Amino acid sequence: MGAVLAGGASSRMGTDKAFIEIEGEPMVVRAVGALRAAGAESTLVVGGDAARLGALGLDAVPDRYPGQGPLGGVITALGALGSPGVCAIDVLVTLPCDVISPDAAAIRCVLDGWAGTAGRAGAGAPAVGLVVPLGGGAPQWMHAGWHRSCLPRLSEAFAAGVRAPGEAARLLRMVTVDVPGTGWFADADRPEDLSPTTIDNGHAAEAGMEVADIPEIDIDELERRRAAGAAVFDVREPDEYEEVRIPGAVLVPLASVPDAVEEFRAASQHTAVCVVCAVGGRSGQAVGFLRDRGVDAVNVAGGTKAWHQSGRPVDTGPAST
Repeated sequence: MGAVLAGGASSRMGTDKAFIEIEGEPMVVRAVGALRAAGAESTLVVGGDAARLGALGLDAVPDRYPGQGPLGGVITALGALGSPGVCAIDVLVTLPCDVISPDAAAIRCVLDGWAGTAGRAGAGAPAVGLVVPLGGGAPQWMHAGWHRSCLPRLSEAFAAGVRAPGEAARLLRMVTVDVPGTGWFADADRPEDLSPTTIDNGHAAEAGMEVADIPEIDIDELERRRAAGAAVFDVREPDEYEEVRIPGAVLVPLASVPDAVEEFRAASQHTAVCVVCAVGGRSGQAVGFLRDRGVDAVNVAGGTKAWHQSGRPVDTGPAST
């Protein structure tokens, strides 16, 4: 079964993300479509506006734990596996409703990961309870496959106060699968992650869209380059930067990149220049813009989110001056 998690508040977006249209189709419909294209026998949406979801022809269930994060949505969806009509389904694949470019091929990588564990299972419990895809060098928990046998442990952890999916996952038997690319897990937290963003006269790109000629590195390579003295620039907004950032990253919001070209150029003459944002969309725009102007820079796939999720150190609060 496939489940789209739509219980978030969408506070940074300013409107319900599930119903924002991309290429004329609501994001939640795109996510459901990708799950179906990957072979999901049935789909449901957890949380969100039930009336509007129903009008789109989507099956929906209320989030049992509204406002308490995506782990509650996963638990709600796993509970639905025992509902009439889906009782024979053992595996749940989740997607967040705000994934910009949901990819059936990436979902199939997760399902193939399950197929690869089938031979390990003995009598009773399955060999693994969770298959997690790696994107940008970090686990993408909300794109994972969860076995119904996980439900008791997840419920116990949630009752004990655990809210982070990664923390709950440590209680489960887990395997990871590598999924190439970055577009499949990029999500939209803010309008600028979706809207065409003009950062110079006539220079526009679609946030979150991959561009073939933009060089990318993952966070493992970023760590190596930082150790060698690379310059890291962060093109998110100041409030995002203060919330969490890669240590040493210099803030240059995307809209300010045209005015800072010479700063980037000067850095590139002495060391590698690595550009980050939340997951790689905005930074990809910045890198394309800079390279058009002769500045050697690379995009960091997975961005700050992947760095943080990997357990690497981060800084918070205003930058020291």
